[in-house]
Amino acid sequence: MRSSLVLLLAFGIPFPTATPSASARKLGPSPASAPTQSKAIPSAMNAMQPAAELQSLSIALAGDWSTQETYEPGELTPNGGQGSGHTSFRRGPGGFTLEEEYHSQTPAGELFGFGVIWWDATKGLQHLWCINVYPAGCEMFPGPPQPGPRWDGKSLVLHVESDQQGKRMVFHEVISDITPSSFTQTADIGEAGSPLKRWFTIHATRLSQSRHSPPPSKQVPQP
Repeated sequence: MRSSLVLLLAFGIPFPTATPSASARKLGPSPASAPTQSKAIPSAMNAMQPAAELQSLSIALAGDWSTQETYEPGELTPNGGQGSGHTSFRRGPGGFTLEEEYHSQTPAGELFGFGVIWWDATKGLQHLWCINVYPAGCEMFPGPPQPGPRWDGKSLVLHVESDQQGKRMVFHEVISDITPSSFTQTADIGEAGSPLKRWFTIHATRLSQSRHSPPPSKQVPQP
Protein backbone atom coordinates (compact mmCIF):
# COMPACT_ATOMS: atom_id res chain seq x y z
CA MET A 1 0.00 0.00 0.00
CA ARG A 2 1.10 3.53 -0.73
CA SER A 3 1.53 4.20 2.97
CA SER A 4 4.92 2.52 3.12
CA LEU A 5 6.51 5.08 0.77
CA VAL A 6 5.97 8.04 3.07
CA LEU A 7 7.01 6.03 6.10
CA LEU A 8 10.29 5.05 4.52
CA LEU A 9 11.30 8.42 3.11
CA ALA A 10 9.65 10.86 5.48
CA PHE A 11 9.54 9.11 8.85
CA GLY A 12 12.17 6.35 8.55
CA ILE A 13 10.22 3.92 10.70
CA PRO A 14 12.27 0.94 11.94
CA PHE A 15 10.79 -2.52 11.66
CA PRO A 16 12.33 -4.79 14.34
CA THR A 17 12.21 -8.52 13.92
CA ALA A 18 12.02 -11.20 16.56
CA THR A 19 14.31 -14.22 16.91
CA PRO A 20 12.62 -17.48 17.95
CA SER A 21 13.47 -18.55 21.48
CA ALA A 22 15.18 -21.84 22.20
CA SER A 23 11.89 -23.33 23.38
CA ALA A 24 10.21 -22.29 20.11
CA ARG A 25 12.87 -24.18 18.14
CA LYS A 26 12.14 -27.51 19.84
CA LEU A 27 11.12 -30.21 17.44
CA GLY A 28 7.90 -31.04 19.28
CA PRO A 29 5.91 -30.80 22.50
CA SER A 30 6.81 -32.78 25.58
CA PRO A 31 4.88 -36.02 26.14
CA ALA A 32 2.92 -34.41 28.97
CA SER A 33 1.70 -31.57 26.78
CA ALA A 34 1.06 -33.54 23.57
CA PRO A 35 -2.64 -33.40 22.57
CA THR A 36 -4.56 -36.61 22.14
CA GLN A 37 -5.51 -37.59 18.63
CA SER A 38 -9.21 -37.00 19.24
CA LYS A 39 -8.56 -33.37 20.26
CA ALA A 40 -5.98 -32.62 17.57
CA ILE A 41 -8.14 -33.62 14.60
CA PRO A 42 -10.97 -31.06 15.12
CA SER A 43 -8.39 -28.32 15.77
CA ALA A 44 -6.56 -29.14 12.54
CA MET A 45 -9.80 -29.20 10.57
CA ASN A 46 -10.79 -25.77 11.92
CA ALA A 47 -7.44 -24.39 10.80
CA MET A 48 -8.18 -25.48 7.21
CA GLN A 49 -10.63 -22.59 6.73
CA PRO A 50 -9.46 -18.97 6.24
CA ALA A 51 -10.46 -16.63 9.05
CA ALA A 52 -13.79 -14.86 8.59
CA GLU A 53 -12.10 -11.44 8.70
CA LEU A 54 -9.76 -12.35 5.86
CA GLN A 55 -12.58 -13.84 3.79
CA SER A 56 -14.64 -10.68 4.24
CA LEU A 57 -11.74 -8.42 3.30
CA SER A 58 -10.94 -10.52 0.23
CA ILE A 59 -14.52 -10.36 -1.02
CA ALA A 60 -14.55 -6.58 -0.57
CA LEU A 61 -11.28 -5.82 -2.41
CA ALA A 62 -10.48 -8.69 -4.79
CA GLY A 63 -10.32 -7.53 -8.40
CA ASP A 64 -8.57 -5.12 -10.75
CA TRP A 65 -8.81 -1.38 -10.11
CA SER A 66 -7.65 1.78 -11.88
CA THR A 67 -6.50 4.59 -9.57
CA GLN A 68 -6.74 8.36 -9.84
CA GLU A 69 -4.52 9.92 -7.18
CA THR A 70 -4.31 13.43 -5.71
CA TYR A 71 -1.26 14.43 -3.63
CA GLU A 72 -1.23 17.50 -1.40
CA PRO A 73 1.94 19.62 -0.98
CA GLY A 74 4.29 17.97 1.49
CA GLU A 75 7.85 16.82 2.05
CA LEU A 76 7.73 14.13 -0.62
CA THR A 77 5.49 16.09 -2.99
CA PRO A 78 6.36 19.77 -2.38
CA ASN A 79 4.14 20.95 -5.21
CA GLY A 80 1.40 18.37 -4.78
CA GLY A 81 0.11 16.91 -8.00
CA GLN A 82 -1.78 14.10 -9.65
CA GLY A 83 -1.02 10.43 -10.20
CA SER A 84 -2.64 7.45 -11.86
CA GLY A 85 -2.09 3.74 -11.83
CA HIS A 86 -3.42 0.25 -11.34
CA THR A 87 -4.05 -1.92 -8.28
CA SER A 88 -4.91 -5.62 -8.33
CA PHE A 89 -6.08 -7.57 -5.27
CA ARG A 90 -6.31 -11.35 -5.49
CA ARG A 91 -6.78 -14.28 -3.14
CA GLY A 92 -3.71 -16.44 -2.55
CA PRO A 93 -3.80 -20.26 -2.55
CA GLY A 94 -6.74 -21.56 -0.54
CA GLY A 95 -7.82 -18.02 0.28
CA PHE A 96 -5.37 -17.85 3.20
CA THR A 97 -3.77 -14.63 1.92
CA LEU A 98 -4.86 -11.49 0.10
CA GLU A 99 -2.23 -10.24 -2.33
CA GLU A 100 -1.90 -6.77 -3.86
CA GLU A 101 0.04 -5.59 -6.90
CA TYR A 102 0.39 -1.85 -7.45
CA HIS A 103 1.92 0.30 -10.19
CA SER A 104 1.53 4.06 -10.46
CA GLN A 105 3.07 7.24 -11.82
CA THR A 106 3.11 9.77 -8.95
CA PRO A 107 4.68 13.16 -8.20
CA ALA A 108 7.10 11.21 -5.97
CA GLY A 109 8.16 9.00 -8.91
CA GLU A 110 7.12 5.72 -10.50
CA LEU A 111 6.12 3.13 -7.90
CA PHE A 112 5.95 -0.66 -8.09
CA GLY A 113 4.51 -2.40 -5.04
CA PHE A 114 3.48 -5.84 -3.83
CA GLY A 115 1.73 -6.67 -0.58
CA VAL A 116 0.39 -9.68 1.31
CA ILE A 117 -2.23 -9.69 4.07
CA TRP A 118 -2.84 -12.80 6.18
CA TRP A 119 -4.46 -13.83 9.44
CA ASP A 120 -2.40 -14.58 12.55
CA ALA A 121 -4.43 -16.46 15.16
CA THR A 122 -2.76 -14.52 18.00
CA LYS A 123 -2.22 -11.10 16.37
CA GLY A 124 -5.06 -10.75 13.87
CA LEU A 125 -4.44 -9.37 10.39
CA GLN A 126 -0.81 -8.88 9.37
CA HIS A 127 0.61 -7.05 6.36
CA LEU A 128 3.89 -7.30 4.44
CA TRP A 129 4.66 -4.57 1.89
CA CYS A 130 7.33 -4.56 -0.82
CA ILE A 131 8.07 -1.51 -2.98
CA ASN A 132 10.82 -0.37 -5.34
CA VAL A 133 11.98 2.43 -3.00
CA TYR A 134 12.73 0.05 -0.09
CA PRO A 135 16.46 -0.66 0.28
CA ALA A 136 15.56 -3.93 2.02
CA GLY A 137 12.88 -4.75 -0.54
CA CYS A 138 10.07 -5.67 1.87
CA GLU A 139 8.97 -4.65 5.37
CA MET A 140 6.20 -5.51 7.80
CA PHE A 141 3.66 -2.67 7.81
CA PRO A 142 2.84 -1.69 10.45
CA GLY A 143 6.02 -3.05 11.98
CA PRO A 144 5.91 -5.01 15.25
CA PRO A 145 5.11 -4.54 18.04
CA GLN A 146 2.42 -2.24 16.61
CA PRO A 147 -0.96 -3.81 15.80
CA GLY A 148 -1.60 -4.93 12.25
CA PRO A 149 -4.30 -3.64 9.92
CA ARG A 150 -7.83 -3.30 11.31
CA TRP A 151 -10.88 -4.41 9.28
CA ASP A 152 -14.43 -3.91 10.59
CA GLY A 153 -16.25 -5.10 7.48
CA LYS A 154 -16.44 -1.58 6.03
CA SER A 155 -13.02 0.08 6.30
CA LEU A 156 -9.41 -1.15 6.36
CA VAL A 157 -7.23 0.98 8.66
CA LEU A 158 -3.42 1.01 8.94
CA HIS A 159 -2.12 3.20 11.76
CA VAL A 160 1.59 3.68 12.42
CA GLU A 161 3.44 5.83 14.97
CA SER A 162 7.18 6.47 15.22
CA ASP A 163 9.62 8.69 17.13
CA GLN A 164 11.41 11.12 14.83
CA GLN A 165 13.74 13.89 16.00
CA GLY A 166 12.13 13.97 19.42
CA LYS A 167 8.58 13.97 18.06
CA ARG A 168 5.96 11.24 17.93
CA MET A 169 4.82 11.08 14.30
CA VAL A 170 1.64 9.46 12.99
CA PHE A 171 0.73 7.94 9.64
CA HIS A 172 -2.93 6.98 9.25
CA GLU A 173 -4.17 5.24 6.10
CA VAL A 174 -7.77 4.18 5.40
CA ILE A 175 -9.50 2.29 2.58
CA SER A 176 -13.20 3.12 2.87
CA ASP A 177 -16.42 3.73 0.91
CA ILE A 178 -15.97 0.27 -0.61
CA THR A 179 -18.57 -0.72 -3.18
CA PRO A 180 -18.54 -3.42 -5.90
CA SER A 181 -17.27 -0.78 -8.34
CA SER A 182 -15.12 1.65 -6.33
CA PHE A 183 -13.30 2.54 -3.12
CA THR A 184 -11.47 5.53 -1.64
CA GLN A 185 -8.02 5.41 -0.07
CA THR A 186 -6.58 8.25 2.03
CA ALA A 187 -3.44 8.91 4.06
CA ASP A 188 -3.04 11.52 6.79
CA ILE A 189 0.24 12.40 8.50
CA GLY A 190 1.36 14.63 11.35
CA GLU A 191 2.49 14.83 14.94
CA ALA A 192 0.68 12.78 17.60
CA GLY A 193 -1.78 14.91 19.55
CA SER A 194 -2.12 17.45 16.72
CA PRO A 195 -4.54 17.49 13.77
CA LEU A 196 -3.26 15.28 10.98
CA LYS A 197 -2.78 16.65 7.46
CA ARG A 198 -4.07 14.89 4.35
CA TRP A 199 -1.24 13.70 2.11
CA PHE A 200 -3.06 11.78 -0.60
CA THR A 201 -6.51 10.73 -1.76
CA ILE A 202 -6.92 7.84 -4.17
CA HIS A 203 -10.15 7.03 -5.99
CA ALA A 204 -10.18 3.46 -7.33
CA THR A 205 -12.58 2.20 -10.00
CA ARG A 206 -13.06 -1.47 -10.84
CA LEU A 207 -11.81 -2.29 -14.32
CA SER A 208 -13.61 -5.58 -14.86
CA GLN A 209 -14.83 -8.69 -13.09
CA SER A 210 -12.31 -11.50 -12.87
CA ARG A 211 -11.99 -14.90 -11.28
CA HIS A 212 -10.44 -13.17 -8.26
CA SER A 213 -13.44 -10.92 -7.62
CA PRO A 214 -16.95 -11.93 -6.51
CA PRO A 215 -20.04 -10.90 -8.47
CA PRO A 216 -21.41 -7.51 -7.33
CA SER A 217 -24.55 -9.07 -5.85
CA LYS A 218 -22.64 -11.29 -3.42
CA GLN A 219 -23.07 -10.24 0.20
CA VAL A 220 -19.89 -9.43 2.14
CA PRO A 221 -19.77 -11.44 5.41
CA GLN A 222 -19.07 -9.39 8.50
CA PRO A 223 -16.04 -10.35 10.62
